[in-house]
Amino acid sequence: MGKHKDEGDAALTLAEECAEVIQVITKKYRFNGEWNEIPFSKDKTRLSELKAEMADVIYAWKRFLKEIE
Repeated sequence: MGKHKDEGDAALTLAEECAEVIQVITKKYRFNGEWNEIPFSKDKTRLSELKAEMADVIYAWKRFLKEIE
């Protein structure tokens, strides 16, 4: 997420992070890749990318809940 993870609307941040999870999964299937391979011009495996994006979703979800509760 980076240094701006607590900026902006929490719901929009959550939506954006969910979209990034979707992107990792759909690109894996679109390009017939494997979870343990490193895609061209990337520095980590697809599974590592998915884990990182899921961690961002969880962070964004918790931030969203704090904002609305």
